[in-house]
Amino acid sequence: MKTIILSNAPIKNGNRGCVALSITAMSIIDRIFREANEEYRLYLTDASIAENGECKYIADGMQTLSFMQCDRFPLDMKDILKKIIKSGTIGGKMIRNADYILDIGQGDSFADIYGKQRFELIDNIHKTARFFGKPYCLLPQTIGPFKDEKIRKKAIKSIEGATMVMARDRQSYDYVKENAPAQKNIREYIDVAFYMPYKRIEFSKDSIHVGINISSLLWHGGYSRDNQFGLKGDYQQIVKSLIDYFLSLPNVTLHLIGHVVGAERHIENDYAVNYDIWKEHGNNPRLVLAPLALTPVDVKGYIAGMDFFMGARMHATIGAFSSGVPVVPMAYSRKFNGLFVDTLQYNHLADLKSMSETEVLDKVKEAFSKREELKLVIDERMNGVVREREKIMIDDLKIFFKLN
Repeated sequence: MKTIILSNAPIKNGNRGCVALSITAMSIIDRIFREANEEYRLYLTDASIAENGECKYIADGMQTLSFMQCDRFPLDMKDILKKIIKSGTIGGKMIRNADYILDIGQGDSFADIYGKQRFELIDNIHKTARFFGKPYCLLPQTIGPFKDEKIRKKAIKSIEGATMVMARDRQSYDYVKENAPAQKNIREYIDVAFYMPYKRIEFSKDSIHVGINISSLLWHGGYSRDNQFGLKGDYQQIVKSLIDYFLSLPNVTLHLIGHVVGAERHIENDYAVNYDIWKEHGNNPRLVLAPLALTPVDVKGYIAGMDFFMGARMHATIGAFSSGVPVVPMAYSRKFNGLFVDTLQYNHLADLKSMSETEVLDKVKEAFSKREELKLVIDERMNGVVREREKIMIDDLKIFFKLN
């Protein structure tokens, strides 16, 4: 039986995009080993389950996924060594007995865009793998950018030390080729969330159903609350203009769909922003507050029922694209451009860093008017590049796991 660690892959997290990556990665691993008739044991270091031990993840439309919960890796290598010494702990046994380590980096956190502490949290598994001589693979994720030189050097060391590196977009691939030349086992793949299953929710055909995903993080100006991501226009005003525009169309029902949610108000909670906007509009029957989705499978099913979608959470827009819904991703970092423009050659993107409020609104209006054309483009990409990259990824993971 092979022992596998999957790191930086939360399954109990308000960020439904991060969870989508986690459960899809788990599903892909399970599929590979089942088809090879090989047994495996999967450990999650970031599952946030109260008790260590064997667990199961069950979501509508997915097979049951089994895994072992264990403690998250400490940030300090001395603390990791203590875990090894205490080999009776699940964490100690896991590190000592691991055959393979996979890391998905929460999708886009192997960078310094979210600060030094987030990067260190992500990079710790790479350092641990190198220290104990374990083969490790960076699953499809955004790699970079790294503006801080100290962080960049640490990142390059981790990239070059990996057994296999999977970039999820062209810009990440180019970054590795240019900055980590010692890493020869690098390929461009695509975000694994494209392969997450879903059950489409059917809505009334009496109106055109438009979904908007509002990023609470952008709404509040980023973690620094001072336009941290350098948007050209006022994000709150852009959102209000989009809402006003779609509510001015008599045949449209507009759905406010959160993708990072929680029970309390905080800077990341999309649902709280949606609720406030919905309340401000006096319970307008054509403005719908989407229910708080308990799993990423649920929220993807809701998004799949839309006739048109726009959003600033990347995995909300991936949910739309991968379910065939015409979508305008609202980009605040290069991860959007790298995936949609470069990899998918899908140019219907509103770049919040370079476009004014008027330009964003015009881009969305144009895409909405051409939504049938967009559906054809999306269908072609899903049956072309997305399916092709899936096969390549699975074949390469079989090589990594030595199952060929």
